[in-house]
Amino acid sequence: MPLVRLKLRVSPFVTTDFTGKFVKTLLINANPNLERIFEDKRTPSPKPLRITPLLKDGTEEPLYPKVVIRRFGEAAGKPEGNPNPIAVNGLYHVYVGYVGGLEPEIDLAVTKLMGGVQLEYGSEVRVRLVEYEKVEQRVPREFNSVKVYFITPAIFVDPFVKFSKLDRDRAKRFVPYPPLIFSVNVYDVFRKAYERNIIRLSYALVESHTVLNTVTKVWYHYDGKWLPGVIGYAKFFLRKGVPERAKEAVRRVLENAMEMGVGSGRAAGFGFVKIKFDAIS
Repeated sequence: MPLVRLKLRVSPFVTTDFTGKFVKTLLINANPNLERIFEDKRTPSPKPLRITPLLKDGTEEPLYPKVVIRRFGEAAGKPEGNPNPIAVNGLYHVYVGYVGGLEPEIDLAVTKLMGGVQLEYGSEVRVRLVEYEKVEQRVPREFNSVKVYFITPAIFVDPFVKFSKLDRDRAKRFVPYPPLIFSVNVYDVFRKAYERNIIRLSYALVESHTVLNTVTKVWYHYDGKWLPGVIGYAKFFLRKGVPERAKEAVRRVLENAMEMGVGSGRAAGFGFVKIKFDAIS
């Protein structure tokens, strides 16, 4: 699945919302055909398109109103009141991942952005594409461990709801356990063999004892509400003696996660991850 990185110059505006909403609005303005992918409930789930919010030039820190719970055990109640406004102005990066069949629509949006796009987003905003790059990411054939960095808030999807056929259950899960983190990716890759490969992932990746110190909660502001998500990073070891078929399944799932993100809300800018490997030389 292709993954592209766009460097954008954005004229000044102010927002109190998650900037993934701005990116979605921008892409729809650049190519109205994308609206059916973003908005139409008839589009298959998970959606075949993922984006990120605006990422600061250089650091690629995501731009959105947030309250981070920085210490384990710290009081973590929902923030009160509205967030402080965020000023947007200058150079930003955005990642867009998509299935191959959407390439003509993405290319059309990119072409329009090269000439500049003007849109209403609380005020008149102008955006122009400065740089375009196709990002190639590969999972090494052999590795000992993997670190998953949650760059934007991750919202995990519970695979056990699907197993039990409780499709209306929308309880959220926050523990950084591989079947929860990668459940959408397993479905993307395997579909009919979903349950079998969720189990493979569960026994193949073993969490580090530090995982509760390196993953934390963030409150993000979206559509006028404070909502919880997961940020930080989690380290997992590949269990020794795992059969090759299970290792290949893990590789394919991790590659999908690098290209398409993890969890729900990927088409709104959530679940953007970067993955680093301790490869066997």
